[in-house]
Amino acid sequence: MNTDKWNAMIRRALSVTGVLAAGIFLGWLLFAGPGGKDTGGVEKHAHSAQEATVWTCSMHPQIRAEESGLCPICAMDLIPLDKDAAADSPDRLQMTDEAVQAANIQTVAVEPGMPYREIRLPGKVQPDESRQAEITARVTGRIEKLYVNVTGQQVGRGQKLAAVYSPELVSAQKELLEAAAMRSSNPEYLEAARGKLRSWDLTDAQIARIESSGKAQRTFDVLSPQGGTVLMRHVAEGAYVREGQSLFAIADLSRVWLQFDAYESDLAWLRTGMPLRFTVAGQPGREFEGRIAFIDPVIDPVSRVAKVRVEMSNPGGVLKPEMFATGVVKSTLPGRDEALIIPRSAVLWTGRRSVVWVRDTEADAPVFHYREVRLGPEAGDGYVVEDGLAEGEQVVANGVFSVDAAAQLQGKVSMMNPPAGRISPSGENGQMHETSQTSRSVDHVAGPAFQQQLLAFFDAYENITDILIASDAAAVPAAIGAARAALGGIDPASLSGTAKAHWAELQGSLRKSLAAMRETRDIEKQRTHYQALSGSLYQVLKQYGVGGRTVYHQYCPMAFDDAGAYWLSSQKEIANPYFGDAMLKCGVTKEELHQ
Repeated sequence: MNTDKWNAMIRRALSVTGVLAAGIFLGWLLFAGPGGKDTGGVEKHAHSAQEATVWTCSMHPQIRAEESGLCPICAMDLIPLDKDAAADSPDRLQMTDEAVQAANIQTVAVEPGMPYREIRLPGKVQPDESRQAEITARVTGRIEKLYVNVTGQQVGRGQKLAAVYSPELVSAQKELLEAAAMRSSNPEYLEAARGKLRSWDLTDAQIARIESSGKAQRTFDVLSPQGGTVLMRHVAEGAYVREGQSLFAIADLSRVWLQFDAYESDLAWLRTGMPLRFTVAGQPGREFEGRIAFIDPVIDPVSRVAKVRVEMSNPGGVLKPEMFATGVVKSTLPGRDEALIIPRSAVLWTGRRSVVWVRDTEADAPVFHYREVRLGPEAGDGYVVEDGLAEGEQVVANGVFSVDAAAQLQGKVSMMNPPAGRISPSGENGQMHETSQTSRSVDHVAGPAFQQQLLAFFDAYENITDILIASDAAAVPAAIGAARAALGGIDPASLSGTAKAHWAELQGSLRKSLAAMRETRDIEKQRTHYQALSGSLYQVLKQYGVGGRTVYHQYCPMAFDDAGAYWLSSQKEIANPYFGDAMLKCGVTKEELHQ
């Protein structure tokens, strides 16, 4: 070796040794106690160890324990949680400004207002029951002639409808003529004979004509008791009829009823005398207005609706029986003054619990707090708040699922993880298990068709996953196109109102993530948007089920500079879409979704 190089190496070694010696000496001066004993450092180390009393799992941060041990989910060693993180409230979620902007999280102030609701009621035009007449045969006989033989024909009061031959009527006329001949000696007999004919609906004029003619008529005419429209003709000419048999149904359609169906939840908002606007398909562009005249006091046991009646004049007969109608009532809740109202989109329903996320307006960074509230009736596009919120507080109205998903991923209290469901290291009384059923409220029960369409989208999502595993950025746009088509093919018609509103918000998040992935050819940016896509899809499957399949919720703690990221897979074996072949097996299954 060259002598100059050897001397240079020796000088560098002596220099490093000198620096180390100086550092040791300086440390002794700063931290050693009297007598040269470094007692302060020992005391501080012991003190720090005493403070690190909260332990957690690096793979499952929702775990909290007072002693070291093994994670009850993945059996990894628990690690001490730093003081600040341990003191962090489980119902408090902090996000970055970038995350809030990416998820389009928006808040609104809780403000008082008059509980107001617009109720839409389906209905039909019906004849006015008080203006209907059913013409029946008063005696047994035969229809000799029909004067009215077309349904829908207009008739006037007293107009001839049919001529009927009846042997009984002929006999009764003969009795009348005999009684008329003896009227001076037996007037009571004559009056009884007349009464018998009146009971068969013969008018006094018809009876007088029989008496004046002096002979019995072979047939008599059935007259209309009122003017109106022939709704039904039950007989034909030459037909034999029995006493009491229906001949014609006639209704006066100059006034009609609008019969609307009101569900039980609507009845609290409806009162007689309230104005109601409605439209009918047969009169496009025209709106009618009436007032509620009657609300049925009895609920139909089959349809579970009560009839709400509006009585209307019908000039020109534009409102025809059996026309479909759509009514709208704008109402305030009776007996209520102003109340706190929040948007419907702010509420997460979990069966018995109603959850909102409230923003901390005093915090510098975006901080949200989990809050359970008690809600009253629906009011327009929102709900009346009975308890749990104060005027002026800011609730998340858009992106609430994104906030709740972020809380779930951090092991915080959330819609799926209520305060009573915290996990102990022993696994007792825990709510989170490696295998779990999807938790859905009654409002979010989805039909088989919806779940099958949802699984078609999940299959398209797995195709995207496979492409990211292969790190093939160029193939992503085509897979995104297939996923968008599958998403558009999901029909939410079978969902209830609340579940449909939640689906609309989740569908919007899925579309946004897919669009962002399609706009970039950078594999790392695609993976960033894929993370958001996976979070939204996890919420969807949790809410609406997995159609009998098993879906694995998997986690990589090293993704995105050790921030961690989740994805969904139909295979339990780990295949990491965030690293591909570089770290294909990095990850763990956190949860299994069934049902």
